[in-house]
Amino acid sequence: MSIATVSEQFFEAHCSSRRIRFRRLPEGTSRQPDYELLLCPGSVIAEVKQIDPNETDLSPEVLRQCQEQGYGLAPVDRVRGLIDSGYPQLKPYAQRGFPCILIAYNNAGLVNYIDEHTVTKAMFGPLFLHFQFGPSDGVRWTGTGFGGGRKVTRNTCRSLSALCVLETGSPGVSRLHVYHNPYADVPANPTQLASVADFQYVYDDPHQNRSLFGPRLLEV
Repeated sequence: MSIATVSEQFFEAHCSSRRIRFRRLPEGTSRQPDYELLLCPGSVIAEVKQIDPNETDLSPEVLRQCQEQGYGLAPVDRVRGLIDSGYPQLKPYAQRGFPCILIAYNNAGLVNYIDEHTVTKAMFGPLFLHFQFGPSDGVRWTGTGFGGGRKVTRNTCRSLSALCVLETGSPGVSRLHVYHNPYADVPANPTQLASVADFQYVYDDPHQNRSLFGPRLLEV
């Protein structure tokens, strides 16, 4: 059996602190997800991935710039990479009817952060505003849309029930944010995840024209 990664250790501690029953899925000839969460009712399959530091994260110039400007880096492309890496493990279980979640953990230091804007952009792409030019009324706003790079659409990543973000603070303190996929073939039940999640968010249809688009916090 392989040695647990930092993110897997934190996730196991997170589950244990909440008395969540889980089991590590056995490694086989094909790549397997990491965990089965034994929730009520039924099980949820979880794959845990982490962002590790790269040369940019370790650069003194980047660290100084983030400190001076008061904000860090939103690692959108790296979160997309986690989806690419973890999705093949989850898909066979979703096809068998299991809700499947991907858990992202930032192990790359304080210059990076994974917030709701990072998750939204990683899942659906950058937000664009659409304008129309008319001979009589000039420039008129007509709606919103999304640009390239999106991972979650009507036709892709439908086996992903939710993208989750695990955060850790002081020893023994952790929080799990769950962002539900509006296009999931097997949606995750918010009530089922209530014992393991601290915050759960849902999205309206990203393709509808709206003045703003972002997740809505669920009260579970």
